[in-house]
This record gives sequence, structure tokens and C-alpha cells, in this order.
Amino acid sequence: MNDVMLKTPVQEIRLPDTGDRIFIKRDDLIGFSFGGNKVRIAWEFYQDMKEKDCDCLVAYGSSRSNMCRALANLCSRYEIPCYVLTAKEDVVEEGTFNSRMVEEFGAHIRFCHKDNVAEGVDELMAELKSMGYRPYYVFGDRYGMGNEEAAARAYRKVYGELLEYQEEQGIVFDRIFLASGTGMTQGGLVAGQNQYGGHADITGISVARPSGRGKSEVARFAGAGPEDVHFEDGYVCGGYGLYDKDIESVIRLMMERFGIPLDPTYTGKAFSGMLKYLKTRSHEPENVLFIHTGGTPLYFDYLNAARIGGQAADRIANSPLTGL
Repeated sequence: MNDVMLKTPVQEIRLPDTGDRIFIKRDDLIGFSFGGNKVRIAWEFYQDMKEKDCDCLVAYGSSRSNMCRALANLCSRYEIPCYVLTAKEDVVEEGTFNSRMVEEFGAHIRFCHKDNVAEGVDELMAELKSMGYRPYYVFGDRYGMGNEEAAARAYRKVYGELLEYQEEQGIVFDRIFLASGTGMTQGGLVAGQNQYGGHADITGISVARPSGRGKSEVARFAGAGPEDVHFEDGYVCGGYGLYDKDIESVIRLMMERFGIPLDPTYTGKAFSGMLKYLKTRSHEPENVLFIHTGGTPLYFDYLNAARIGGQAADRIANSPLTGL
């Protein structure tokens, strides 16, 4: 993989009922492992692992995890042993496309309980060291602290790329929206803005976390204070992986009208939340950028679960995009 593969286009879509110009940074089109923000971040973790002279990678995530899929694929590509620790409470029994790919890539799956992840990390790292490996845990120490710089580096670079795009196109983005989960992607963008300048309001639409914790996590990766973070938690729809008919409507219409896949866990929830957020504000038309952080395998999980074809009318009737 190289920098050319990580270049992605910015696409404008017409949503007449918003009054704003909507642009989408298509990171779902990154040319490796179904793309997405986690491919960029996984690549930075891989580079950090090499710099630290480690020879085995350890990840943690749920059955839905885009990060685990991207990391397992990188390890398969470069023939590096990969171990994935998953909380039993987060396992989807029927499996997901991401979890199946993690297995296909040859990653070793280990399980722990959600209330003792730190102990699970310790045990796995100790086991791997006893086997002669020099293991690298992507999140740093047993509490997930320590690798913030590597995680943030991916989207600090993207922020610089966006500045170049704006200069080339003669446009200025007033607002940047994205799905905010772990805080790594939004933190990288905020770090980029702090480094390179710019006035765009970078707003994370929470996929699960309450505002206080979300802001703290983004700030940790950004190297900034929570007061510098814009984080909206009013669209979580009950929690991680949960969604409603509004989100389903947005997913269907974005695919049918623009051929853009969104998923209910991250991008669909965030795009729906962004539209609602924009509608609540009285403002002059703005240039709005949505960072499409990928997750295409989750879109296929959604199709399997929802059997979307027979339920279109009700979703479209409730869609904030009705009338396109």
C-alpha cells in the first residue's frame, strides 16, 4: 500500500431541501480492504509497529469492527501474525462480514469479558512474549493509552489534503461532519486544524458515546482541550449499532440516488444526524463536507438483516431526503 492508494475524491451531491452545498470525502473508496478511515489508521499503526521493531500485532474490537478487519488484512498482506481480542458480549452470533474476513485473513481470535479487557490484553501480550514474539498492541498500554500520535496522524494528513483541495477548487468548507466513535478520526482532523489553520467547524456526530466522554476522547487524540471539540450526541438512537427508520431511509436513498453505501452503525447514523443538525439551525447556505469513513461490509450486514427490498415505502415516507 502507498500514498497513491490512500488518495480519495471529494464528491458534491445535490440535496435541494438543505439549502447547503453538500460534499462528501469518499474515504470508502480507499483502494485496500473495502476502504474506510480504519484503513488509513491501520496503516499508521503498521508503520508505528515497524518503527518499534515489533513482529506481531494485537488488536481489540467487536464483531463489527472495521479496524480489526483492516488490521487483519494488513497483517495477511505483510505476513505478520495477528491476534484479535474480542469481548464475548460484543460477539454477533451469526457473524458479520467483517468478522468473517478477519477469520479468512488468518487472524487468531481470543475472547475476554467487557469488564476485564485490560486483563485480557495483559494475558495475551504475556503469552505472545513467552512464544518469542515482540507484540504490538495497537492502542498502546492495557488501558488503551499511548499510541494517540500514530492514530491521529492519519487524519491530520487528511486535513492537510483537504486544505489543498479547497485551494485548488477555490472553495472553503464552512463545516466538516463525520461519524465519531473512538475519537481517533475526529481527533486527527482537529490536530490537523490546530497545525495548519482553517476555520471550518469540525463536528463529530456520536455513534454511541455521551458528549462528555466523546469530547474527552477526541481531545486526547487531538492533543487539545475538550472545550475545543464539537461533538453532538443527540442522534445516537439509543446506542451503538441501533438505528431507526430515518436512518434506514437515508441509507436507501443515498444508495439509490447517488450509489453511495452508508451503514446504520456509523456513516448512515452520522449522515442522518448531520441533516437533522443542519435543519435545526437558522443559517445562510454553507459549504458542508461529510467525511465518509467507510464501513461498506456493514452495509452488506444491514442488507442481510433488514431485507430492505420489501420495506422501502415506509422508510422513504419518513426520510429527511424525501423530495430529491
